Amino acid sequence: MKLFSLLTLAVSATACADHVQRFCTDRRERDSFSGRIHSADVFEYKYIPFEVSPGVTSIRVGYDYTNRTESTVYVGVFDERGYALEDGKNLTAGFRGWSFALLSNWTFTPTETTPMYVGGPVAHGTWSLVLVGSKIVGEYVDYNITIDYGYEPVQGPRFSLQPAAADLGIDAARRARMDNATDGAIWLKGDFHVHTTYSDGTWTPQEQVANAQEVGLDFWISTEHNSVSGNNVMGSFAPEDMLIGRGMEVTTRFGHWQAVGIDHSQTPEWRYEPNSAEFANAVAQVRRVGGFVSVNHPYMPCKECIWNLDTEYKYADAIEIWNDGVTEEINQQAIDLWHGLLVQGRRITGIGGSDTHHPPSMIGWPTTRVKARSLSTAAVVEGVKRRRVYISKRPEMEIDFTVVGEGIHAQVGDVVETNGVALTARLATQGFGGQTACFVTEKGYLRNQTVQDEEPITLDIEEGTKFLRVELRNSTGSFTGITNPIYLE
Repeated sequence: MKLFSLLTLAVSATACADHVQRFCTDRRERDSFSGRIHSADVFEYKYIPFEVSPGVTSIRVGYDYTNRTESTVYVGVFDERGYALEDGKNLTAGFRGWSFALLSNWTFTPTETTPMYVGGPVAHGTWSLVLVGSKIVGEYVDYNITIDYGYEPVQGPRFSLQPAAADLGIDAARRARMDNATDGAIWLKGDFHVHTTYSDGTWTPQEQVANAQEVGLDFWISTEHNSVSGNNVMGSFAPEDMLIGRGMEVTTRFGHWQAVGIDHSQTPEWRYEPNSAEFANAVAQVRRVGGFVSVNHPYMPCKECIWNLDTEYKYADAIEIWNDGVTEEINQQAIDLWHGLLVQGRRITGIGGSDTHHPPSMIGWPTTRVKARSLSTAAVVEGVKRRRVYISKRPEMEIDFTVVGEGIHAQVGDVVETNGVALTARLATQGFGGQTACFVTEKGYLRNQTVQDEEPITLDIEEGTKFLRVELRNSTGSFTGITNPIYLE
């Protein structure tokens, strides 16, 4: 794999031949590292190895750098399995997580680990820190790191994986919501972009569960930045009737993408450049276990957030066209991008995500509805891949958009062979009364019409139309709902 060039490790000069300060007091050891990251080295990975001796039962890291109020230097940890890629796989077994620039101290023990990091054993061998400057104001910043090793007896149960269940079936309440008139499936309410204290959020998993229950979500996907630490423990927080799917926000210097439906032990790789084989391999790893890949907030205004990994979107199964963390103008750019791809014949699914990290952003704002046959990760992923998706501003708002004709009853995401049959679009809503619906085809916006709940509106479809979708907006012009297209052939 061709990684970003590695910088020569500079550690503080000491009396020790290996340039590492060590002392031992009461069977505790400490390593100290210091060095400098220059502004010219932004986004270069610097690896700092450290040795964990046999018998060590705890690792406590202290981290600081100069000009912390203006500059940003991220930090992560790899364990004794190393930071190189596993043979034949585009993922790194040894990665234990990031704390970005948020923490000054964190701990690994066999029983408990700081939430941003993956729990597990403290094994002897060569571990590594990884530093990457995201923003350096001035010529450089100096960093200082201490690592304390403990030999305390291990007390209490050792860490064990507690992933949330991947298939909850359908309970009686949800069975009553099934669309038995068509396909027997159910429109599930969910959120594909959720953060907690297991990466850079301030909501705890318990709080996100409570928030999701309050607004009536059926599912949400745990998508921490470059970490599966949350996925590994969500089973201890998940209610019996709420699906918490496994995902990860793959955070690169060239944009962010969502890996949804990954295995609980899978950490997709993020160290690569645009249009590289390594990126293609990372995508393939997600799809190999049945997941899907979505481009997150392609126009979010931060240098490393704007999407440049794959500007042709040839690896995207979906695009996050509605993100609550950006302005409406930026979301409109994403919708315009998506629409342009649809016009080109690319049937990419549009999804939403709250990207909630902390108040006032709330899970389920917006809500992505996915039509599925069961409350399971596999069924949700299948629904997205089949484009059976629409987005609403809030969970209680519903859209029923169909295309009908002789022998034809098509739903959102369907591909219809028209065979010259006269077709009519039908739109019914709940919670959108008084708002404006607009029908959109490959030719652009066709017609605006005010909707009243429980009073369907219709549109005769012009022959030769390639696809038809719907946008809903309130009196200020802000969008409140958007469907994926129904495709016509």
